[in-house]
Amino acid sequence: PVPGGEASLAGGLQVTTPAAAAQTLEIHRQAFDTPHLRDAWQRVIAMVVQPGVDFDHSSVHDYDPAAADALAAFLERQPRIVFEAHSTDYQRESGLHALVRDHFAILKVGPAATFAYREALFALAAIEAELLPAAQCSRLPQVLEEVMTAQPRHWQAHYHGDADTLRRLRAFAFSDRCRYYWGEPALREAVRTLFANLERHAPPLPLLSQYLPEQFRAVREGSLANTPDALVRHRIGLCLDAYARACAANSAGPRRHNASSAPANLANG
Repeated sequence: PVPGGEASLAGGLQVTTPAAAAQTLEIHRQAFDTPHLRDAWQRVIAMVVQPGVDFDHSSVHDYDPAAADALAAFLERQPRIVFEAHSTDYQRESGLHALVRDHFAILKVGPAATFAYREALFALAAIEAELLPAAQCSRLPQVLEEVMTAQPRHWQAHYHGDADTLRRLRAFAFSDRCRYYWGEPALREAVRTLFANLERHAPPLPLLSQYLPEQFRAVREGSLANTPDALVRHRIGLCLDAYARACAANSAGPRRHNASSAPANLANG
């Protein structure tokens, strides 16, 4: 499958057919059928398929177990192999559990985690703007926009529309093309400034409740430090926790298959 978030879902989404999966397995089995590679074939554990989940810039195609039923049934006849579900970002947790139950035991996720990182940074920047004079603030959202417009190579071929639409997509799209920019010097400096400001001026609880309500509850319960680094990590962790819970429950559901004793895995792509 093509990378998730790269195209509109308006035209629908095709689930990998059992015939295509079988052909892929056979082609690779033949490719590994040499004296030097036969042992390596025994270490192959998974195949990437499209189970009917994906996302684009502003919408999510949720998992439909009925649409993937034939593909899941096909895998029950294969020794050792499980599926890697392609682009499971932003799926409902119930969908993640259903995917693992149906032998999509490796859940590929990437942009959803970096999207959570960006959300946390923007929330902290909003708190910072309430606490400090503008001249002392990191201006992190503005710096991100400046860097992305000055260096459009990572988003220009993916985002389309008028100026306002492009501005929103650069910052907020599910495809999260801004993830390619956090290593830029100007943004690294903005993040350092943001964290330094909020380490000197801890977010007041009312502002924490306004902009990071889940982290507010954890701080109030005493399970989370009210520091910028801890708040950001917690926000990302909430995203990944759903995957961990789904993988931990990989034996749930009515289906059983000869690889079901293998642990489910989380793939970060």
